[in-house]
Amino acid sequence: MIRFAARLLFLVFSLFFWACTPSVPSGILSEEKMTDVLVDIHLAQGMAEAQSENTDVARYKYIQAVFKKHRITEAEFDSSMVYYSGRAEKFIFVYNNVVNRVQAQAERMGLESVEKQDKFESLTSEGDTANIWLGKDFTCLAANPVQCVYSFQMKTDSTFKAGDSFIWRFRSQFVGRSMNNEAIALLSFQYETDTVAAVTELVGNNAENELKYFPDKSIDSLNLRTISGYIYLPTNHDADKPKPLLISKMQLIRMHKRIEEKPIVKADTLRVDSVATDTMPQQKAERLTPLQVRESQPKEKKINVVKENPNPIRPMRGIPNRTNRRR
Repeated sequence: MIRFAARLLFLVFSLFFWACTPSVPSGILSEEKMTDVLVDIHLAQGMAEAQSENTDVARYKYIQAVFKKHRITEAEFDSSMVYYSGRAEKFIFVYNNVVNRVQAQAERMGLESVEKQDKFESLTSEGDTANIWLGKDFTCLAANPVQCVYSFQMKTDSTFKAGDSFIWRFRSQFVGRSMNNEAIALLSFQYETDTVAAVTELVGNNAENELKYFPDKSIDSLNLRTISGYIYLPTNHDADKPKPLLISKMQLIRMHKRIEEKPIVKADTLRVDSVATDTMPQQKAERLTPLQVRESQPKEKKINVVKENPNPIRPMRGIPNRTNRRR
């Protein structure tokens, strides 16, 4: 009985000791502390972006002030970012807490959240303009061979149409300062004739990125097979490597091609202007008298030509002809 009680007591102490053991390795920030640091870094970067000059210098000073406030080093923060980015459940928990706290602070300051200002936020997966993104809407990249790339691939279905246009949208934010804080994003499309089209863009810090693709006339009649894309953080920098890159609010917007409807003119829709044959007011017919009928008939006029004078003038007798009279 005493031996059983000793074993039970040992088991209780073991469970208590296991519960008190930290859930993260040594040198890694706890989830609560990591959340506090990320919230302050977000505010620090916002303050730096508000300055018109020397934004990079101000960002570096503010972030260093955050490290000093929480009594951690930049190396500890970088190691913690790599640790959480490789563990999806822990990263989701920290990320959601950061987003909720930042939005709460924005509402207290009377600012609208980014979601309320985003015209694409309310889109669904249906309709002529739809958000067809199926993957997670966030990720974290680090400058190491394991975590330097985020990629996706999507096969099309019957909801896709020839001539569709696309926009891949996401927000990027580097945590820390580096001269090499730059990534590369690519969005690729493969059509039924093995034709491939792609768009690329450089990804900077604290930016709203949009990779826009509009097919040209040579391929807008082809059916699309697959869509793929990636975000790559270079690792070939030895001295000054890029800092961890947070990618959030990912969306893939699909827009159907707008069909221009041509007006159809029907045969009986043409309007013909007509003029009445008799626009003068008609008088009522009255019965004519015989005299009026006779006068209304045309009369033939005759012209008499007189060739000889019926009454010639003859010279009077006793009066000589004076035509040859001398003067």
